Amino acid sequence: MNGGISRPTLALGLAAVALSVVTLVGLPGPLQALVALTVLVLLPGQALVRLTPVTDAALAALLVVALGIAALTAVSTAMFYLTVWSWQGCVVAMGAITVLACLARERKEAPA
Repeated sequence: MNGGISRPTLALGLAAVALSVVTLVGLPGPLQALVALTVLVLLPGQALVRLTPVTDAALAALLVVALGIAALTAVSTAMFYLTVWSWQGCVVAMGAITVLACLARERKEAPA
C-alpha cells in the first residue's frame, strides 16, 4: 500500500463518483435502473461494510444490501421531511456517503 489508499477503496470511491454522474446524465431504460441500484444501494452498502470487522463473506453480502437500504431510507426520509426530496439529490447524497465511507476506510488503512 505504501502508505496510500488501497486499490479497492479507491476503486469504490471513484465508481461512486463516476456512476453518480452517469446516473444524473441519464442512460437507456434498463441500464439506468441497474446503475441507479448500484449507486443507491450497493456502493454505499459496500463502503459501509468495509468499515466493519466482518470477515464472513455471506454476512458481508447480506450487510451490503441491508446497510445500503438503511442508508437510502435514512437519506430519503430526511429529504422528505425537509421537503427537499429529489431523485437527483438522493443520488448525490448516496454518492457522497460512499465517498465519505471510503475516506474513513482510508484513514483506518493509513499507518499510525
